[in-house]
Amino acid sequence: MKPWLIFSLASILILECLCGAITKFSDDSKVTIRVKRQGTVSDTCDFGVDPTLLTCDWKNRNGSSLKWELGAGTLSNWLGGPPTDSGQGEDAEKGGYIFFETSLLAAPVVRVDDITIREGQNAFIESPVLGSTGAEGKCVSFSFNIDGLSAAGLRVILQPTNKDGRPDGFFRVLWGTKDPTNKIWMNSEVLYTYNKDHQIVLEGIAKELPDPFRKFRGYVAVDNIAIKQGLECKGHCTFEGGFCGWINDEDDDFNWSLGRGSKNPSTGPATDRSSFIYGGMEGGYAFIDSSYPRRPGDMARMSSMEFEPTGPDTPLCLRFWTHMYGNGIGTLTISISDTREGEDRDIWSLTGEAGNSWYQAEVPVSSANPFKIVITAKIGKNNLGDIAVDDISLTPGSCPTAPQIAAATSGDCTFEVDECGWSNIGSRERLDDIDWERTSGAALRSTAHDHTLGTEKGYLMTLSRTTLQRPGSRAWFTSRDFKTATTPRCLSFWFVMNEPFIDSIGPSLGALSIYLRSIDNTGVTVMKPIWRLYNHQGPDWQYAQALIKDPNDAILIEGIWGSSRANGFIAFDDITFFGGSCSIIPAGAKVRPGECRFERDMCDWSNGTDKSPASWRMATVNRRPSNLPDKTFGAPDGYIYYDLFNQILGANMVRLISPVIPVTDEPQLCFSFWYAAFGAGESALLQIMRQDNSSGETPAEKIWSLEAKNMDTTRPAWMPAQVTVESNKPFHIIMEGQATNGGFAVDDIIFTPGSCPTRPDKAAIKNQKLKVT
Repeated sequence: MKPWLIFSLASILILECLCGAITKFSDDSKVTIRVKRQGTVSDTCDFGVDPTLLTCDWKNRNGSSLKWELGAGTLSNWLGGPPTDSGQGEDAEKGGYIFFETSLLAAPVVRVDDITIREGQNAFIESPVLGSTGAEGKCVSFSFNIDGLSAAGLRVILQPTNKDGRPDGFFRVLWGTKDPTNKIWMNSEVLYTYNKDHQIVLEGIAKELPDPFRKFRGYVAVDNIAIKQGLECKGHCTFEGGFCGWINDEDDDFNWSLGRGSKNPSTGPATDRSSFIYGGMEGGYAFIDSSYPRRPGDMARMSSMEFEPTGPDTPLCLRFWTHMYGNGIGTLTISISDTREGEDRDIWSLTGEAGNSWYQAEVPVSSANPFKIVITAKIGKNNLGDIAVDDISLTPGSCPTAPQIAAATSGDCTFEVDECGWSNIGSRERLDDIDWERTSGAALRSTAHDHTLGTEKGYLMTLSRTTLQRPGSRAWFTSRDFKTATTPRCLSFWFVMNEPFIDSIGPSLGALSIYLRSIDNTGVTVMKPIWRLYNHQGPDWQYAQALIKDPNDAILIEGIWGSSRANGFIAFDDITFFGGSCSIIPAGAKVRPGECRFERDMCDWSNGTDKSPASWRMATVNRRPSNLPDKTFGAPDGYIYYDLFNQILGANMVRLISPVIPVTDEPQLCFSFWYAAFGAGESALLQIMRQDNSSGETPAEKIWSLEAKNMDTTRPAWMPAQVTVESNKPFHIIMEGQATNGGFAVDDIIFTPGSCPTRPDKAAIKNQKLKVT
């Protein structure tokens, strides 16, 4: 059996329940609102407009003290819920929705039919009783919004009912997500089939009672619910009543077929996927029959309908179940067919027997042009090679390729089995101090669970504390070499940066950074930062993206501990790569030219003075002014300074020049940094100049100037500074320093959009038109 199959059926079920994907709710993906008839669930229920709100016959479950409530943006500050409904127009604030306030607590017990049972801590709202879906199934579509520390997710459940319309027996989770949506409405849909009376139930999930965040306000909100015909779930298929719009290609060797159970016990599945998981005999699947007259190498191709291009930040996640049993199994491949360019691109491929069971697979899908998804099965070495697929679904959002060995390019990883080829920097090139560690949720106790499963059984990567030497200790985790590629890719992942107790001096957790690592023409290793966040970002998992313009560069993930490492937590999970140029998420992780915290180098800032010691330099453990620690993490190094001694002031000017700062969307930027003056004299001077990056010698304009006079330079301390910089043209920042016995240290240089007042006040330049050459 293949190594990737060594996981339990319980894990499969957990993955299915928690595999909900999310994306921004845009006009392109907006659910069509039809004319609503009260109580008719086949039409979209938009829950009305304030003050005329309605539930369209969706009802809270009897006996539950926690309930879904009607809400609207106009009522959100009073009752709770999001500030708008899922609409995009002027009436979005008045538009209605339903929501569950997740900080509420249910009564400890409740009596139902004279039986005392414990009350659940989640909220359930049910559709009217529905009959058989028929073989074509039903498509459930909806919008959702999840926010707040107490919110833990949303599930869509199929609940069978008895003759009295009451819940009967088992329930089936059709869809679920545990991730916050950052106050943005998302949408999703799910296709299902069931041949008896049933209800669709929405379950709003709150954090567990022992969780300290349960008392914080939060909500799970839903809007625009519709139960439609199965074919309206584009690309989804259960293969119960046909191919759901998927088409057998004409230019292959043979066709995919529909089946309900293999005729040969040595190959193929005994039942479809739903029957395998839930019992019963519900329906069929698609498969290839490898018996005569098929020959080794014959291929069958099945193509989806055409899809619109995916957005740069909105890939799709293709999920399906596969059965590959028989010693003659060949290859199953998933491809993207670019209908504009006429080119196919393989994104998932698996060869060989995988055991007599159904297994869930997933792969991210992205395309800049209209496209089709193609499923190709290739006959193996003999006729015991039936390959089957079932329950195809497409949901917005990225997802790590599963199983790992099926990925077209290396890099995707959930860390449930191993590190997938990622590794800590080896001892031969020991440039870091500590390691990233693959850790189980159980080992973390109450700190956190992994993101993939959301349970203590899952695994994630955490920044080690075991061999810490000092603040500023770092770990480097690097990818293996990627296959040659020519187009940009997007790296997505989930992270936690949590500092539960913040010292009075401010956050000092550490940093999480993504670098591109390459070798230049001279053989020197080049490290280019493309994503970076510092210190506390919150206790929950957050989604992240970084653009990789050169897909052949190695990826390096760096973690740095600050001074509060004892109570902090830095981790990442679920790395995924998908094609295309994407945005930086979150926006604060964008690495702007010129920004620098000097943790490992000078970030392309360069000395304008070549003579040593008359130059700016990096602080080191053994050489730093007045034992000054760095501002970022309190480490003994990690900042720059100049230290001068000369009897003639002005004879020892030092300059530090930034890289080119490009034009931004904002006409002005706020240039901020921290400084510390040191030395025995009061003659130290630090000034900031702006110089246009144009041809010829453009004079520099002085915009900020500060003297060490009247400062306590014997005990230097970090002080904040800022000044507005015009950004309508590309420019350089020049830091210029002078001293006769001392100098200035500088750290944490940052650019932020917009103007800002000059600080400290005494550094302001009265005549802004003064030019310095």
